[in-house]
Amino acid sequence: MSDGTFLVECPCCKARIEVDRRTGKVLKHWDKPQVKEGGDLMQEAMKKMQADKNRLDAYFSNAGKSMEEKKKELEEKLEKEKKRIEESGDTSKPPSPFDLD
Repeated sequence: MSDGTFLVECPCCKARIEVDRRTGKVLKHWDKPQVKEGGDLMQEAMKKMQADKNRLDAYFSNAGKSMEEKKKELEEKLEKEKKRIEESGDTSKPPSPFDLD
């Protein structure tokens, strides 16, 4: 909502409307929120929060396992490269990027 608009809530249908102050034109209209009759809103909100928490916990626990697998894979590649260098007998230092200037 900007400074040139205001929100109006209909007392009958509970719809929300954003209206321009100068022209009186409707800029945006939101429908009435859908509420289940006889349902406990707090209980539903708690269930939704618990489901979101479970989903995030599963994501982060899998992310940790994924990082560990990636670390093992990189360590194996490093060991293979070390072994290849030892077998080739090359003991010279690699060129330094600062020496190239």
